[in-house]
Amino acid sequence: MSQQNRQIVIIKVKNTPGVLSKVSSLCRRRRYNIQSLTVGETHQPAISQITLVFTKEKERIQNIINQIDKLIEVLSVEVVEPKDVVDKELVLLIVKNNSVADKILEKKIHNISARIINSVDDCPVLEILGSGVEIENILESLNFKKDVIKMARSGLIALKL
Repeated sequence: MSQQNRQIVIIKVKNTPGVLSKVSSLCRRRRYNIQSLTVGETHQPAISQITLVFTKEKERIQNIINQIDKLIEVLSVEVVEPKDVVDKELVLLIVKNNSVADKILEKKIHNISARIINSVDDCPVLEILGSGVEIENILESLNFKKDVIKMARSGLIALKL
């Protein structure tokens, strides 16, 4: 997804069973497509952070924010601009051969971490960690039909500055 078209929403919630289900069900019922969703405990074990990425539609996003904020378990909801956060994403890739892996490793951007972590049937397994923009740049350089056997992508995690 183009970085200009994404809207990052950071939600702090009580760390209780069913909260993620309530938030995702609310998005489903309102027909919002979640591009990325991550969730995990914060430095306070009783509080979790949900990071949602939507396609940018300012008017519609405000509507879903208002709905999410009404949930009892929600402590705060904040729409953040990409310039106001530090974000990271993880991608695991199995590529067809070492030359494809070398091409990816050569394209490393200043803040990206890319390395070969394993090999399956002589096919390198790569771990790539970087900001959402950097990950997109590397993935756009690949020919998925020709170069990539499998890919798994974590989803964006973000901290507001």
